Amino acid sequence: MVGEVSPDGNFIWNGEVWVPKEEYSPSPEVTEETANNVFHLGEQELAGDVGWEPVTEKSSEGGKGKLIAMSIVGMLVLSALGWVLYAFVIDPMLFPDPYSKTKFVSVVDDHPTTEDVISGNSGPWACFVEMEIEEEDGMTLRTNFDIYASENSARSYSKLTVAFFGSFESDVWIDENQIAWQMDDSETVTKNKVAISGLDTSPAEEILYNSSAPVELCFVHHEIVASMEENPSQKFSSDKERFPDEEGVRAVKVETQMEIDGEDGDMNIAVYFDDDENILGTKISNSSFECLITYSDDSFSKPGWVSSANSEAPMLVDLDFNNIWSMEHNSMVNSQYNATYSMDGAKIVIYDTEYDDYDNSTNMVIHEVSIQDAMNGGALIQPTNWNNEPVNCTLSYTDSDADELISTGDTVSIVCEEDVLNGLYLGLANENGVAEQVSMDVLPWTSPIFTLIALLGAAMLVSRRDSIVI
Repeated sequence: MVGEVSPDGNFIWNGEVWVPKEEYSPSPEVTEETANNVFHLGEQELAGDVGWEPVTEKSSEGGKGKLIAMSIVGMLVLSALGWVLYAFVIDPMLFPDPYSKTKFVSVVDDHPTTEDVISGNSGPWACFVEMEIEEEDGMTLRTNFDIYASENSARSYSKLTVAFFGSFESDVWIDENQIAWQMDDSETVTKNKVAISGLDTSPAEEILYNSSAPVELCFVHHEIVASMEENPSQKFSSDKERFPDEEGVRAVKVETQMEIDGEDGDMNIAVYFDDDENILGTKISNSSFECLITYSDDSFSKPGWVSSANSEAPMLVDLDFNNIWSMEHNSMVNSQYNATYSMDGAKIVIYDTEYDDYDNSTNMVIHEVSIQDAMNGGALIQPTNWNNEPVNCTLSYTDSDADELISTGDTVSIVCEEDVLNGLYLGLANENGVAEQVSMDVLPWTSPIFTLIALLGAAMLVSRRDSIVI
């Protein structure tokens, strides 16, 4: 047997001969049996891709998945902690500090008053008023008022929305050269403009004082200060709050109440300021009324519709007590928005009004004279009496401020030898027709139903505004 040691211990059988023990080096034993028992598969293809992978790789992949999952969970936890830290620690620290009553008064005093806006000293100014009124019968009225004012121009946009009945819009633009207005009743849009020589006041003053917009609400913070000075016990509180909603700007809120006469009760008023002490806006509310007021000091430009507006509209002027009832009659000129007009081509007219089956009126001019002639001692017309005989009548124009312009305060008079113009009207006109003032309020004019609803809404607004006790 290979590896067998001789009895004397000095030799080892290598399979063929006995060799000295020190020279023996065994070789790998490969038995014939083993060799014969090897099962050769040969080259065969598997039926399909089994996708076996080493156990070590699967184990490694599972570890990576756990690490990724743990990382995601950690990130979520950190994000949640970060949000909590920001929401409850950092964010409150970024809010402006609440105001004392003294601080509130001081901050408000630094903001523009109505007079500051009118003078142009405050630069461009805009106020946006959104109102919602809920009636007991469930009807909801929504109004929007956008008011713009600068040194040389002003604009007032109004929109009334009545549930189930549509919306009505009015847009008025005034500058030193023109007055333009656009009316929209959801079915018809009318755009007109008239050229003017100027204004006796200013565009800002006319918009702020002579429009239907609730301008006083834009300056309610000044009224609050005046009220607190008169009534030291008036409710006052201040807190941190975003404006106008929870996604809005960090602000300090000052809240108070104003008494409202009538069934609506008290009005809650909250004024908001940013961290630079600029006013952001105001919220006013009670059980049936909500109002949001915001501001802007960005410059603004003339609206695009003005350029396409009809320029052949008559002058926005009328004469008070213009119905002639006697041989001598005097009327004063009233110019809408205190605008002034050139006398070139302007006339004094005697006219009558006719109505068609749809209640549309037409002015029929019967007599006319130029204003220039009427200013120089009066101009003569000769209407006929009942006997078809001519009667002398003298039309006169008095330029009260001697500016040679048609303006508020001028007077028109007529003196006749007989009462031959009874029932007719005295007026002014130019090449575009008889002058008349135009309602530019956000009130519909085509439907009696809409008109009634709008009037009720407007009356409600006025009553709420006028009933504030400050």
